[in-house]
Amino acid sequence: MKENARVNEAELLREIAETINGTYDMEHMLAVVLDKLLELTGLTTGWVFLIDPKRRDEQHCAASAQLPPALSRDGGRPMREGSCWCVDRFHDGRLQRAVNILNCKRIEDAVELKTGDTAGLTHHATIPLRAGDDLFGILNVGAPGKMAFTEDELALLQSVALQIGTAAHRIRLYAQERKRAELFMRLGEAARELRASSAPERVAADIVRVAGETLGWPHAALWMKEMTGIQLHATYDRGRLHVPVGRPPVPACNAVDELLRTLQSIRFEAKEGKALLATDGDPAGAAVPILLQGRPIGILAAGAGAGFDAVDAEALEALSAHAALTYENARLQEQGKAIARWEERNRIARDLHDSVSQMLFSLQLHARGLESAMRDAPDGVRRAAAEIGRLSREALTEMRGMIRQLRPAGLEEGLLTGLIRYGASIGLAVACDAGELRRMPERVELALWRIGQEALNNVRKHAGVDRAAIALSFEPGAVLMTVSDRGGGIAASEGGSHGGFGFGMTTMRERAETVGGTVTVVSRPGFGTDVNVRLPLPLPEEGGDA
Repeated sequence: MKENARVNEAELLREIAETINGTYDMEHMLAVVLDKLLELTGLTTGWVFLIDPKRRDEQHCAASAQLPPALSRDGGRPMREGSCWCVDRFHDGRLQRAVNILNCKRIEDAVELKTGDTAGLTHHATIPLRAGDDLFGILNVGAPGKMAFTEDELALLQSVALQIGTAAHRIRLYAQERKRAELFMRLGEAARELRASSAPERVAADIVRVAGETLGWPHAALWMKEMTGIQLHATYDRGRLHVPVGRPPVPACNAVDELLRTLQSIRFEAKEGKALLATDGDPAGAAVPILLQGRPIGILAAGAGAGFDAVDAEALEALSAHAALTYENARLQEQGKAIARWEERNRIARDLHDSVSQMLFSLQLHARGLESAMRDAPDGVRRAAAEIGRLSREALTEMRGMIRQLRPAGLEEGLLTGLIRYGASIGLAVACDAGELRRMPERVELALWRIGQEALNNVRKHAGVDRAAIALSFEPGAVLMTVSDRGGGIAASEGGSHGGFGFGMTTMRERAETVGGTVTVVSRPGFGTDVNVRLPLPLPEEGGDA
């Protein structure tokens, strides 16, 4: 009989091992192994809790067998709520090996409150489930009338629990890889969607929509770095897309983790250059900086329930990289369109100058010659010749005016006049200070115009004042322009004299670099901001206009 018992025990252990090694379904594996283990040990009742060590108030009953009515009532409600001594020991670190539990608090509560039949169950053994150094659950087994377990019984239970832990680790790795493959397949779809996003004002909304609809995260938000700190540009919340009107500023913080703690009231584990993954809170989530040419221009955050993990954070990092490319592509497309419009206007202006304007000038000269040659002609003929001369002069004046108007929009009457009028159109009174003005190459004048517009936009949005000043001067080989205000200024950590740039400041710097120039910012909180532009000019001996 003993030989048969040993053979039966060996067979059951083999079946347990085969079950553990042959499935990738955690709860199915636990249910089958629990049944086999009860058969092997002669016990009658068992259950398995899967527990997140970071969530003390939650445990998930992943498998159970022959629970008494007091524990299985209401669809197993007593196994989902409250706590007990074994779970408390798990959380406080005292549960390191298989142990006898003197009695079961859930059973005691059922007896005291008379909530159901306990079927004679009073005690159970508790075995921690671990994968490597990580505890992830508890295995409890017992039988009516059994109040203690021998060392051999506990050793057997511990052996099976270690196998369960190894299988759980494998199953979790497999699930992570499947999730990673699915998320990055969706990320490919997201990249195609974002490549089609070209309007700069829609980029933020497209990114959070992709995060929600394509990647499946119920919550997403995008903030961009501006001169005065971080501003919310778009949110996605369970199918609802929102783009804030006016983009109210979020209080700027020195560290991204402090910012996110303020915004979402959850703790984050900071990893330099990587996603900031939530270690606590519900919903869990992560945030990652959006880097453009190595500089942070914004933050992309996403969140879900407890299922948001390191794999989601990897996908969020990849989405952030696509977001940066989307912003860069949108900027380049807009810049390309502006350049194309500028080149087309210049082409038309050159064509008019080289053809119609020259013909009108020739006509004017012929008209003057005709007037001189017909001094002795009848009055009617002389008046007709004079009228031809007058009309040709007026037509030439009109044509020159049209050619001037075909210069970049806003520059028809000159750079400073254009910036004064642009400031007035956005509610700013602009004062200009300039010495002797000189002729500049069109590409330099256009760069000053665009940089000036962006600088005035920043004054209007962030400085808290309705006045600005522009100073224009020349030095050998360069033109200097300063756009200044006496508003609130910028803290050094937000993009002041220490060299940081928001997205608008980055655009100004890049415009200057396209013509070989520089943009620097000098600012102190409470004393205003100066945007200094220096662009090179060809020297007279180089064949250009100084």
